[in-house]
Amino acid sequence: MNQLATFICRTRIYHGLGTATMAGSEAERLGMQKVLLVTDPGIRKAGLLEAVEASLSESRIPCQVFDSVPEDADTGTMGKGTLVLKEAGANGLIAVGGGSPMCAAKGIALEATNGISVREMEGRSRYRVSPLPVICIPTTAGSGAEVSTNIAIHDAEQERIYGVGGDEIQPPVALLDPLMLKTCPPRQMVYSGLDALSHGLETLWTTKANYLSNALAHEAIRLIMTHLPRASFSDDIEAKSAQLLASTMANLSLQASSLGIVHAMTMDYHLKLPHGLANGLLLPYAMEYNMPVCQERFARLAVTLGAESRGRSEAELARAALKRLKEFYITLDVPRKFEEKDLPRERIPAMARQTASNPFFAKDNLRKVTEEDAARLFEASLQGWEIE
Repeated sequence: MNQLATFICRTRIYHGLGTATMAGSEAERLGMQKVLLVTDPGIRKAGLLEAVEASLSESRIPCQVFDSVPEDADTGTMGKGTLVLKEAGANGLIAVGGGSPMCAAKGIALEATNGISVREMEGRSRYRVSPLPVICIPTTAGSGAEVSTNIAIHDAEQERIYGVGGDEIQPPVALLDPLMLKTCPPRQMVYSGLDALSHGLETLWTTKANYLSNALAHEAIRLIMTHLPRASFSDDIEAKSAQLLASTMANLSLQASSLGIVHAMTMDYHLKLPHGLANGLLLPYAMEYNMPVCQERFARLAVTLGAESRGRSEAELARAALKRLKEFYITLDVPRKFEEKDLPRERIPAMARQTASNPFFAKDNLRKVTEEDAARLFEASLQGWEIE
């Protein structure tokens, strides 16, 4: 009763087949006179820019394509993109891609108005001027960056990952077009789906969880665990549509409640697995870790996922939710553990220190995270799990 819950959504969300063709009219509504189209080489090669470029042309809005975004958005890429934007004279951006192009576009939009590197704006609301408007068109269904108030930044020079956040960073428009997922490879769909699942599940075990975040998280988790297999391994556009919306809902949930131990553990720059896969690998271990303080929350989740509650204790239902997660992983052929080449044992002490000292995610985890706890979880994630 004494907890303050805050929910802000500045993003106008359009969800449905063909919404990418609204890019031109939305850019016009936002006052964009010239657009920087931010993407990566694979997206451009797959032809996913065509509908967006045609829409801009129809609205008579010229655009400049910046397709140099790597797998992880970094400070160097954002700096280059800012130079391209200024040379082109663009006053708005459209991001087409996964979390990396969307984060890159948001970083460029912020640098353009503040005249400094995103590195100098690390933290929350450390900028002086609001960013240029950004329209996000996701081509994966995982990060939810299209509605996020945060920019995840990889800094190669400093060998670290950090965030730049603020309410104004949340993009004014998100176009959720399931047709943009048609060329997404199956494994990428799975890894992105695990990223979205980690957002939904982690909001359940934070100190800031509330009725609104729980409602979004429960439905997002249910949608993901119902639709992700078909969305990944078939051309089922209805499943892809549901997965895309679930990804957005999961991120909206975390905006209202923060994240926990999993994201604290995966903030290490040297963990080279895809972000979604790394989060997914840790989820069963984190759920087990938080079980002693989250039985009621996990029991409710089990019911959301279809478990029969009659005659079963809260503890039994909570364990049923964990078992359901593991069964889901088997369906998706998700690894049960890290390989040592991806998580070297010699790095565990440093990673455990970094996890426990994380000023946001570790602090917001419902069960207090110690350095020793984090080290044990990393070790366990090298061993693998079994179904009870």
